Amino acid sequence: MREMVFPRKQRRGVSQPLISFCALRIVLSVFLLIGLSAQSLAQIPASAPPPAKAEPATIADPLGRETPRGTMMGLAKYGEERRDYAAAARYMQLDSRQRADPVQLGKELLALHTKFEGNIELLSNEPSSWVEAGLPSDHVRAGVYKVGSTTVDVILVRVDDPQSGKIWLLSKETVAKIPGLYAQMEAEKPALKDRITAWTLGGVQLLGMSFRQWLGWLLSILVSWLVVWLLALLLSMPRRIWCRLRKVPCITIWDTPLGLPLRCIIAILLHTFFVYLLQPPLRYRVFYVRFIAALLVASVAWLVSNITDQGFKHAVKRTQAHRRGGESILIVVQRLTRVAMFIVAFVAALALFGLNVGTALAGFGIGGLAIAFAAQKTLENLLGGVSLLMDKALHIGNFCKIGNQFGTVEDIGLRSIKLRTLDQSLLVVPNGLLSQMQFENFGPRKKCLLNQHFSLRIETEAEQLRLVLDRVQSMLDQQPMIETGTSRIRVANFAGASFDLELWAYVKTNNWAEFTAIRQDVILKIAEIVEAAGTRLAAPTQLTYLSGDAVIDAGKENATVRHVIELRADNSFRFPGESRTGTE
Repeated sequence: MREMVFPRKQRRGVSQPLISFCALRIVLSVFLLIGLSAQSLAQIPASAPPPAKAEPATIADPLGRETPRGTMMGLAKYGEERRDYAAAARYMQLDSRQRADPVQLGKELLALHTKFEGNIELLSNEPSSWVEAGLPSDHVRAGVYKVGSTTVDVILVRVDDPQSGKIWLLSKETVAKIPGLYAQMEAEKPALKDRITAWTLGGVQLLGMSFRQWLGWLLSILVSWLVVWLLALLLSMPRRIWCRLRKVPCITIWDTPLGLPLRCIIAILLHTFFVYLLQPPLRYRVFYVRFIAALLVASVAWLVSNITDQGFKHAVKRTQAHRRGGESILIVVQRLTRVAMFIVAFVAALALFGLNVGTALAGFGIGGLAIAFAAQKTLENLLGGVSLLMDKALHIGNFCKIGNQFGTVEDIGLRSIKLRTLDQSLLVVPNGLLSQMQFENFGPRKKCLLNQHFSLRIETEAEQLRLVLDRVQSMLDQQPMIETGTSRIRVANFAGASFDLELWAYVKTNNWAEFTAIRQDVILKIAEIVEAAGTRLAAPTQLTYLSGDAVIDAGKENATVRHVIELRADNSFRFPGESRTGTE
């Protein structure tokens, strides 16, 4: 594989490449707009409220209770993982009686965490939370504790602590209901899910989870795949039976490129359900839900990518079958779609992991300036390839001439095209260079030009010359692969040593091998016609011969002359534009 470099004189252009300049301007503008818009969106609020007084700087809380999400995460960290109930009590709004025995209250709250329903990820990670309907501005609903038919809202309240400033705590109304909920949970007969949860919570702890929970987590992966395999088998069974009865090949959706992504999506959902039954700690739930959501996004992107690939393949086949052209554009659009879906999935995964996507986009806008300068040639090739495809100048499979190389286009990529030359080497031509030069594409033509010149000896009689012209024209008209109405044979020049004849015809094929075979047949028939007329093709002018040599058959010459005179006497032997004035 080699890259072809053409001399500058072959480029049609100006002192500086136009596409390179346009590529740089477009990319710089895009990255500047992204950066400025992201920074502007980060600075401008969604609505324009009246200016509020700036709050005084607060002391950072060592327990991370400045935000509702931080309070719930800290409560789970100290209560479930570290079993530090005294520290967990600092996340609750307690009265003097409750402060006397925080350990028992922490144990009861820990037991109720298995009854917690809510998504901590939906809580605000800002000190000032949004206002919920039916709640004061300094209250927020984090979820619910559901025990039997009793449901208690988990309310967080923002208080002003003398030591830590404004922090969020579990409200005293919620804390007051914890003992009653715990007593109700202990009095009720546990359901199957609760018995499974109670069993998994027992045993030795490792990283905040029991060995039974770790074992259940591993088994849930295997069970999920087994259930998906059985489900796919059951769903495809009717079609397999029908295909076997009809004795035709059976291909289900599970056997196509869509099958594996579908299996992954279903397995992830089943695995999430099994993990929910295990009731892991709240912090594990938060982090694991992020991971599962990112994995689910990747699987969905994989499925959508395969669906679009199948659609593009079908569109390319239809385009090739109807000979509409544009399959190269479809292939490049398919590749760009893959890149776009990868970027969207990647940004979505970053957002699910809690990263600030707006800040990342602003960083891309600033960092994109340096990338635009560094990747100037790459962007030039990209825009050059797009311009070639939009103009439909080249298609895969076209036979073309680039520079002094002939070959067949094998691939049109985002950076370059690949040309398989006649000696079977692979030539790589950058798109930016190709878009600035002249090249010849033989693919779109429907016919090939057959243009031949040959000469007859100067001793050829005029009647012999007329006979040769007539017989060659008749031969062209009778050739099925020669286009009728445009073929002609004319005397082009009367040189001192020969009569120069020019043949002009179109062969109705765009296949080069077929064209050369037809050209050979025409040349051989012309040689037979010249020989039958009693004359010969002229030798090179630098070769001299005596005028008295017997190079022309006198018998054939006399017979031909008499035959042509008879035809002309009947006025049946004339050529376009011929006048007999002064010839008889």
